[in-house]
Amino acid sequence: MTKVNTDKVQFALMQLLFGLCAIAFTCVIVSPGLSVKIFSLTSGVALTLFVLDIKKVRMHDAFWLCLILFIIGVCDLVWYKIYKIDNSPAINSYRAYLEVGKICLFGAFAIFAFVNKSHLKVGSNKIHVIIATALQLMIFIYSGYQHFFLDTQRVTLSLAGGADATGAAYTIVFISFYIILVTQHSSNKWRDFLILGHFFFTFLILIATETRAAIVAYPVIFFGLLVVKLYKEKHIPWKGLTVFLLALLAGAFMMKDSLLQRYHELNSDIVAYDNANSVTSVGARFAMWETGLAAAKGNYLWQSTDERNEIIAAVVNKDESLKGALLFMSGHLHNEIVETLSLKGPSGLLLYILFIITLASYALRKLNSVILAAFLASLIMFGLSGVMFYSKTTPIAWMLTLVMSIVFLEQNKHKDIIK
Repeated sequence: MTKVNTDKVQFALMQLLFGLCAIAFTCVIVSPGLSVKIFSLTSGVALTLFVLDIKKVRMHDAFWLCLILFIIGVCDLVWYKIYKIDNSPAINSYRAYLEVGKICLFGAFAIFAFVNKSHLKVGSNKIHVIIATALQLMIFIYSGYQHFFLDTQRVTLSLAGGADATGAAYTIVFISFYIILVTQHSSNKWRDFLILGHFFFTFLILIATETRAAIVAYPVIFFGLLVVKLYKEKHIPWKGLTVFLLALLAGAFMMKDSLLQRYHELNSDIVAYDNANSVTSVGARFAMWETGLAAAKGNYLWQSTDERNEIIAAVVNKDESLKGALLFMSGHLHNEIVETLSLKGPSGLLLYILFIITLASYALRKLNSVILAAFLASLIMFGLSGVMFYSKTTPIAWMLTLVMSIVFLEQNKHKDIIK
């Protein structure tokens, strides 16, 4: 095959790869399961691109990030193969790691292909604007329909019966950073006010999900972006800060009933936990963290979910005030570090830390993107009360956000715009 023909094939495959990722991304809101199926098709395309150019594979900017994602994916699949028990009461835990393992592998190959072949220029800014706009409209319409017409207590998007409102909130925040990224690169003179307007409506929707982690983390991270903008532009954007504060206060006032309810529930749960009752939303988390760390003490390599749960049950038998941990132990322990240590031991924690380091380095040193770093900050903060490397609904949302953000940033690498 001649070089010209090879280049044409690779360009066609890159276009196909981008198209599949774009379609999968736009399906995240309405059907995460369909997104996973579409995204799985990218692995074959990306692997073909890798094989076609295997002699020229080099250590590009995202090499270490791809390698860590690849190792995490392989480890999850190996762990599943070794420990899965078909009749286990915790079978969903094993399947969750099978799903996230595949998503990490798909993501590793896709990112590698997009960065290694960035010179082929796939995915114009106009296409990204269309995708961002479509996602924005889907979030607004879907959440508005659920909140105002179905009168649901908490907005769940398409995750009812699965990850529910919490997973919906995480998905909304991840996609929000992609929308902010695309808007920031536009030439629209009103882009700053468009971003502030986006923040306002996104914050309202997050309040409607009643997910405490997202309600707290999102405005904090967004304010951090404003501070960075202040530092880079060497002047105080008073209009932007004023609109931000007004949006924050207006959003809090408009949804004050939901906020007050969640605040009172938080106080009630903490009081109950202080009185040795962990059978509450917050109390169960505290109990899971304590018993999970106890289960991790002797886990120097790996152990199964069933082995971990036996240890947790033994700890609860000795201290019944921790019985809230029994409510969720067949799933995950609502903390990335505790969950990882309890199943994968120090090696799993090391991989998680390396993922954070490699993504932070790539975002800040190679792409100079504060917004991508903000996305990473949300992953870390949500990992304090949830698990990002588990199942498929949350992982497919953040993985596709990461992939599409990297494609966009690689195509705009040399543009003089605050990223």
